[in-house]
Amino acid sequence: MIQKSFITSPELSGVQAVKAHYLLVRGNLKGFRPFLEEVVSFSGLGDFIHLPVKGYSEGMAARLLFSVLTGFQHECLALDEGFGAGDSQFQGRAQERMREFIDGAGTLIMASHSDELLRQFCQRGLVFDQGRIVCDADLGTALDFYHEHRA
Repeated sequence: MIQKSFITSPELSGVQAVKAHYLLVRGNLKGFRPFLEEVVSFSGLGDFIHLPVKGYSEGMAARLLFSVLTGFQHECLALDEGFGAGDSQFQGRAQERMREFIDGAGTLIMASHSDELLRQFCQRGLVFDQGRIVCDADLGTALDFYHEHRA
């Protein structure tokens, strides 16, 4: 989810964007309808799914992206503040989906400035400074390092 350009064109409707991504990942449309229904339900977009993505708010686009990308099993998932967009109901569903992903032996790489979010999902921390790793340790040690050196 760090790469947010999975939608090939903002002119596409949400349905078309989901379909394009599904085809890219699966190579066919077998099983697409239930996948789309799950994406719409999980994202909470409702009928907005039929409108062009260019008209979506940033939160709507983020919910669509999260719903599509976490709707597939992956060995690894990279998130940049992955599910901060949306109401508390969506955030609760997103956190539960992340727990299920991690419990399914997936690897999560998360970029965040939220200690709380990192503590929920991460065990190891990397701190970067100008593109270089300056700390690679257990999460608690990495967070301590970050807070001591960010000033």
